[in-house]
Amino acid sequence: MIVGRYPGLDRFQSRFSFQCLERQPGPGDLPDAAANWLLPKADWVFITASSIANKTLPHLLSLCQQARVVLMGPSLPWLEEWGDFGVDYLAGVQITEPQQLWDVVLQAGGTQLFANGLHYRLLAL
Repeated sequence: MIVGRYPGLDRFQSRFSFQCLERQPGPGDLPDAAANWLLPKADWVFITASSIANKTLPHLLSLCQQARVVLMGPSLPWLEEWGDFGVDYLAGVQITEPQQLWDVVLQAGGTQLFANGLHYRLLAL
């Protein structure tokens, strides 16, 4: 189960079986209200770190008691304490070349940010 639509997610549709819960559902997505029924039955749940900002994370985590939970995204705060709240893994980005990243920002690089000056990381808690 994936909470929050990510760019490029569709390319994994043929390789993995998953459902996507989205606040503004598109084709093939389920509305986020379905979380109340689906998350308690899930084995794995991938939750966007945007749920921290939109204040839905506490409720989502309360629904994931039986699942392995991955909190993920570029806005993820890298804190081991997430494990105290039921998060099993953190998946996000680490800035490796601050100047290169800053140059992309200054040029209004948009999603180019995710291709320059940083690396994706996974941390088991």
